Amino acid sequence: MIELIRRWRLGKQYSYETLFKKQDAHLEGKPGVILAEMGMPEKYEFEFYKNYMLHVFNYSVPSFIRRIVLADTGIALINPKNPLAQEAFRPDLLIDCKGSHTNHEGVPYVECDVAWRPPRSTKNPWDHGHFIYQAEGKSGAPDVCEKTGAKVAGWYYGMLIPEKKVAWRHQLRMVYDESVAELKKNFPHAEFCLAHYMDPSSMRQSVERLLAVGCGTIIYQCFSNPVYSDFEDYAFSLPLVHRLVNSRAKVIYADQLGSQSAMRKAYLHMFKDQLAVLPEDASIFIILSAHGHPFKRETYDMRAPEYREPLTEAVRQILNERVGHCDLTWSYDEFADPYWDPKNRKTETLEAYRYAIKNGYDYVIEFPTESPAESTDLMIFHAMKKFIAFSDYDRDDPVQYTDWEQPLVRTYHEGKTTGIYAGCPVGPYRHHVVAAVVNSVASLLDKG
Repeated sequence: MIELIRRWRLGKQYSYETLFKKQDAHLEGKPGVILAEMGMPEKYEFEFYKNYMLHVFNYSVPSFIRRIVLADTGIALINPKNPLAQEAFRPDLLIDCKGSHTNHEGVPYVECDVAWRPPRSTKNPWDHGHFIYQAEGKSGAPDVCEKTGAKVAGWYYGMLIPEKKVAWRHQLRMVYDESVAELKKNFPHAEFCLAHYMDPSSMRQSVERLLAVGCGTIIYQCFSNPVYSDFEDYAFSLPLVHRLVNSRAKVIYADQLGSQSAMRKAYLHMFKDQLAVLPEDASIFIILSAHGHPFKRETYDMRAPEYREPLTEAVRQILNERVGHCDLTWSYDEFADPYWDPKNRKTETLEAYRYAIKNGYDYVIEFPTESPAESTDLMIFHAMKKFIAFSDYDRDDPVQYTDWEQPLVRTYHEGKTTGIYAGCPVGPYRHHVVAAVVNSVASLLDKG
């Protein structure tokens, strides 16, 4: 009874308090290491977006209304030329979540009997409606997942990403390969697996492989989230690993990379390189951006200062050495807009850009501090929310990104202000991220 009360009182933070903070970090037997990341594929795969959306709603929506929210009433369709529509219109093209514009018989959806479904909340500017095709019955996936998949397939990959590929998985595979190569030098007896934590089968296969080769301890490290959250880590992947292992080995959850100084050095290296090409007397406003979350209680908010405070101090020290006027702020790409944050308790990244423009800074430079690789969120969804501060940004312009060994740097202008999105710590900055992974995992393997 006491443990039930404690679980109720702690809520989503229960796993952090019981499985992470109280874990014994000493190894038993042969060590196996799972290095995990979200798993966004290069080419579009509906399964990934479906799994992610299911997690969002299973995590955040009460069970008694989940069935309504996750209803499957047919095939959800989006017009890629008007993907964020909130009111009914006559489409000239409709795409489903598989990227097809025809039904099973090859008939274009626009020639079929379809119905308009409005957004669930017209007050949320980023919720949108969709069309529904029901002649063939249920599709096998919730409508809300399918409309997101159709938007990504038809608009993102269909119109905005000319290469039809996203760098995320490739760039993080490089981090994995280099981290494992370095770790094996000192720990040749350890086994290593790469897993995608949004794919249950990937996680299961990694666990079973390590158990099959006799691992008595499994160390789990998420290397795509510099700051751990309940949403993706403590209340999701951590209990998942424990369930999959099922007491067949000891489980140790390695700490967040943001608590490693090497992770901060990645952004400081990028920061110095950006400043090196600017006039010494230029006025500069720095935006250190984060993803953001909508939850009232999140362990993320407790852990983030371990990463942000020393990074902020180091950036300020560099700025103080310059002649021109400089300042910085932290901001959130998501859940800091008027809909999610009506009392304006958080700084939205758009708001930070507009502040720099209004105050006449020569340059405003953004560093997305919570992403070690480029994703569709950063390239498109977050971009359309924040870069509207600049009149030369057009959300329908394709995003060219062919050299994945260089950060995706984007430059815009408004008045006298030049806005620079500095991209992610890939290519020449990756060795810092690798060092953070190696140091974190090695500190545990040393206890064997």
